[in-house]
Amino acid sequence: MKPISTNLQFTKALLLCAVIFGSFQFEVISEEEKEIGLSELIALGVKNNPRLISLRGAITIAEARKKTAGAWRDPQIRFRKNWGSNVIPEPFTETRTESFTEQVNRTEVNADGQERNTISEETITRNINRKVIEGRTKTVTEETIEEQSRENITILPNAEIFEPGGQKTDNRDSVRTGTRTDFHEADPYADESDMELQFRLYVPHPAIRKARIKKAEHEIKLAKEAASTEENAVILRIREEYEQLQYLKAKIEILKKENTAALSYSQNQSKMLENGLITIDKIEYVDSDGISVDAAELEYLSQLDKIAAMVGLRASTQIRVTDNIISPSINLDETHLEYLIRMALANRGELLVLKTKEQIAQSSLDETNARRIPWFDYLQAGIGREEEAGERTENSWGIQVAMSVPIFSWMNNESSIQEATIASYYAQKGATQKIITSEVVAGYQNLKRAKVYREKASTHAEIQNKYNIEFIERIGNTERHRAEKIRFEIAKNTAKTNENRLDAERAYNKALMQLEKALGSPLGKVFTTAEQKKILSTEDLGLQKKKNSSQSFQKDSTPESKEKSVRKKWKFPFFQKVQQDLPKASSKSNRKKR
Repeated sequence: MKPISTNLQFTKALLLCAVIFGSFQFEVISEEEKEIGLSELIALGVKNNPRLISLRGAITIAEARKKTAGAWRDPQIRFRKNWGSNVIPEPFTETRTESFTEQVNRTEVNADGQERNTISEETITRNINRKVIEGRTKTVTEETIEEQSRENITILPNAEIFEPGGQKTDNRDSVRTGTRTDFHEADPYADESDMELQFRLYVPHPAIRKARIKKAEHEIKLAKEAASTEENAVILRIREEYEQLQYLKAKIEILKKENTAALSYSQNQSKMLENGLITIDKIEYVDSDGISVDAAELEYLSQLDKIAAMVGLRASTQIRVTDNIISPSINLDETHLEYLIRMALANRGELLVLKTKEQIAQSSLDETNARRIPWFDYLQAGIGREEEAGERTENSWGIQVAMSVPIFSWMNNESSIQEATIASYYAQKGATQKIITSEVVAGYQNLKRAKVYREKASTHAEIQNKYNIEFIERIGNTERHRAEKIRFEIAKNTAKTNENRLDAERAYNKALMQLEKALGSPLGKVFTTAEQKKILSTEDLGLQKKKNSSQSFQKDSTPESKEKSVRKKWKFPFFQKVQQDLPKASSKSNRKKR
């Protein structure tokens, strides 16, 4: 029974793993096959751009530096403990020898007034031996003095007292021994110790601290401005490449319709020649297997791969290309050039970066000037005590203040560096303002020219389409081969008109992005209205297939349709589809003739 149950458990576990792996694989496949539009491309580009990743890290670093700029230096605590141990010395002996000679003149006067004069010369020799025994409670000193004295006395003669004079010698030897004991009130050889505790607080210079915090704030602002500028540049580059992709897609559609119309015309001519309906020379169309379309598609695929590589996307087939315009419209009649210039001067990243760098240099100058102001470096307080034989003998405490005297800070010329830096940034800022103003003026003028070109192309396309519809209705009874030729010419003319309109729209879109680049801010944040935010499809722009009837033209010529077309004029009409019903109409007219 056990092997069977074990096999069942193993089978269940295997099935569970297969289900989990299959669901995970399905999720991966569905994720890989997910289509990506312009907004997703921009998000990927912003996420995977190495420069932006570095700038986002710079913002984090600058914010961390701000926290350390205003931080106080760590205080110091100093502790000192000394231990002193005294050793009782061994008993020692001191020996001293003294030898000296002493001469004394004596005059003795008796009661009768008679004098007796003597001269005494004494030589004394002493040997002193002292033994000292140290102790904790007392000190014992044993001393032995051996003294030898030899005295020669000379008596001077005196006739008055009948003193004949003479000499006399006196020798004396003596030994003296003594002991002295000195008792100690305290043990002179007791262990000694002392302890000291110090606390040192470093006080930052308030002006320097304020300048450093301000500098750190400007560095954060600089990092954010650089990141914002780079992000706008990345978005604009992606939009430019995406607009090129839209243009190539529309161009491919126009080429396909043109080739289809030419091939259909050639085939109809061949059929009429075979049936003997016409005797004129046939305009032969050799099928090139869509070489021009292949060239455009090759460029289109290359552009797809370029955008995918730009945003870090592996499969370029996931990119979804829409027919919607990617830039808003600007009402040039209501938009003043001065307002655009002020907007550019307020939003251009290069100018904001220079202003922030100038502020950083000014903060550095403030820090340099603050160093010239005297300030306390640190404040120190300490307490201490001394102990002897385990008993406290002395207490002490004190306060110490250290101040730096900025003598050399006044002598050096460090502030001139920051002053030169500020002057340099000021000059760069002025030159950049002139360039930005010129770029805005150029972009504004270019947009005006592109708008005139677009309106001209749009008006021409509307007139041409109206003329084509009316002309097709008039050739109903025309000879078939002439009708086919006319329809072919109309198809080519329509394709050329749509191509011109496509170029006009592309030029207008490029002019918009050029002005947006000059302003340094997305135009949609300023000029986009509620109506413009509604994205319309190609069919809503009047690019759908048109019916060969005058009713469609009459419907389009109503005031509502005109107002609608004017309101939607900012949409990108990528191409005007060639009427696919032309070959069918020619075949129906042929049947009627038969």
